[in-house]
Amino acid sequence: MAGAPNRQPACVSNHRFRYITGVMSRRPRPQPRSPLQADPDQFDLLDLPEPTAVLLTYSGRTVDLERPDFSRFEIEDIARPLAYQCRFAGNTRAFYSVAQHCVLASELAPAAFAFDALMHDSEEAFTGDWPTPWKIRIGRAAIRDAIAPLKDALAARFGFRCPEPEVVKIADQRALATELRDLCAPHRVNWRNLPPPAATAIEPLDPDAAMAQFLQRYRELVATRPPPPPRRR
Repeated sequence: MAGAPNRQPACVSNHRFRYITGVMSRRPRPQPRSPLQADPDQFDLLDLPEPTAVLLTYSGRTVDLERPDFSRFEIEDIARPLAYQCRFAGNTRAFYSVAQHCVLASELAPAAFAFDALMHDSEEAFTGDWPTPWKIRIGRAAIRDAIAPLKDALAARFGFRCPEPEVVKIADQRALATELRDLCAPHRVNWRNLPPPAATAIEPLDPDAAMAQFLQRYRELVATRPPPPPRRR
């Protein structure tokens, strides 16, 4: 209408501003969250020339993959990532964790080597589980050399034998045979070189239950095992 005052709409919005009764105002910004307290053992990743060579763990600790030091790590730093990753790259009929695999291997090993079997895949808390076909494709020796600093440092911190004894390898293979029987799709693969599976069928656990089972088994074995043998130089 001619002569009518030019009024702004009561509220006109765009992506960044609001016009309210002719006054332009910014949208209220959300209040920043309080920053989480960094773990005192954590490296300052901003000061590292190659931060991708350092792994940030769930607890907030950090691991230098070239020069790992686990002296201030706890067993929960191992149990939690092992419990939250699935064996066979997730290609199982139910979730089945690396942590539960380690417990099974420890139950299949001779009593004197049960602790070593429980910890035999501890480095996978920081590398992830490598399916055997990928180990063969990439090269077992290359993978073994790359993870050797991790394995040696973990053995020094937690006191298991490294390199792993032959009886631990057999327990690991028996666990694999059991998992192929109970958890994998029907398949035609020649597994005749594997030792016999366990008599009892696997009951898969969810991640939290698998972590609790791993920690319970760890504490049982630590309470009863003799002092570890001296490490070879």
